[in-house]
Amino acid sequence: LARMKLKSPNAGYAPDFVSKVMKPLAKDIAAKGIKVVSNAGGVNVDACRDALVAALDEIGVNLKVAVVHGDEISGLADDLRAEGTVEMFSGAKMPAHLTSVNAYLGAAAIAQAFRDGADVVITGRVVDSATVLGPLMSEFGWTAEDYDQLSAGSLVGHLLECGPQVTGGIFTDWRDVSGWDDMGFPVAVCHPDGSFDLTKP
Repeated sequence: LARMKLKSPNAGYAPDFVSKVMKPLAKDIAAKGIKVVSNAGGVNVDACRDALVAALDEIGVNLKVAVVHGDEISGLADDLRAEGTVEMFSGAKMPAHLTSVNAYLGAAAIAQAFRDGADVVITGRVVDSATVLGPLMSEFGWTAEDYDQLSAGSLVGHLLECGPQVTGGIFTDWRDVSGWDDMGFPVAVCHPDGSFDLTKP
């Protein structure tokens, strides 16, 4: 994604999120009041937002789109290098040139965007579970001190991130199961106390 952005200032995100996910589903999303969060912003959340807003305008759907900034920290690279920051496993020094420098963010900004009225939240680099935990924090009013709920929300986020691994994909005797290759992605029905039921279509 960083290489794509170097070639074009309007690139660096996942374009299929706009063209193959949101555009075909936007009318249903708006009609049903479905909230959407995605890390499809890659390394260019603003370009992703602009492309989505243009696509929504084209089909006449009004959704409030928010972006989460803060993961892009290239401006800190020189300071980190001067402080002696090294690669955590090998101990190698930071390279003189880096194509991108990003920090993985958490769920708090996603939750705040939904609390502020967003219908769609686009992020760049975030922890995979944050795309689930953020909406749960917003929906159920969980705070930074609700440790049990935050733990459960992080757990369900990690399970959903595993996709069909959690609905049977890691079953060792897969050859014995008819239709194993069409098992369906997981769906979580979550509750305010942090409990959840994991099912599938």
